[in-house]
Amino acid sequence: MSENLTEEQQVEAIKGWWKENGMAVIAGLVIGVVALFGWRGWNDYKEANAAEASALYGEFQLGLKSNNNEAIEKLQQQFISDYASTPYASLVSLAMAKKAVDDNDSAAARKNLQWVLDNSKQAQIKHTARVRLAALLINDKEYDAALSLLEVKKPGGYAGVYAELRGDALLAKGDKPAANSAYEKALQSNGLSSASREIINAKLADTRTTSVAQSEMVK
Repeated sequence: MSENLTEEQQVEAIKGWWKENGMAVIAGLVIGVVALFGWRGWNDYKEANAAEASALYGEFQLGLKSNNNEAIEKLQQQFISDYASTPYASLVSLAMAKKAVDDNDSAAARKNLQWVLDNSKQAQIKHTARVRLAALLINDKEYDAALSLLEVKKPGGYAGVYAELRGDALLAKGDKPAANSAYEKALQSNGLSSASREIINAKLADTRTTSVAQSEMVK
């Protein structure tokens, strides 16, 4: 604004500018304020939601230890309906799956593990559910379903476990050469414990002995 304008002219110029641009300025301010408080409100909600879920998870653990089936079943439903987006809901379903296995209820265990696979956003929790579900499928003699479940593009630190389970499924199907290859791949993976390596080596030796015997018979 020119310094040569009189005070009255400056006021009139400001009025004119405000008349043309005032609504846009107000709208921008309103949007900015709403966005700021909306973001803060969303963060506050997430924190409160997580705190509530954490407290309920403590209740669930107590119910699980005391074998209060009615209480833990109600709590699980509450987690699924109100806190499905939190890791606690998946941890609860994993625990319920383990309990179902202990109770020899494979169908209930598989249902809980499938829920985790379908709903969890945490990669490690999903890997855990996948491994346990694959083991149940193998135990239930659904070998092809297990092999399909174990086809994972990004296995991360679970590559060795997936390969071992593939070997188990293939061995159960009677395909020992393929099982042998799967066990060898498992041993090439990082992160296996010494105990796991011993077990896989034993499985590998068994399939290798059979493969060698078959080769000798061909000769």
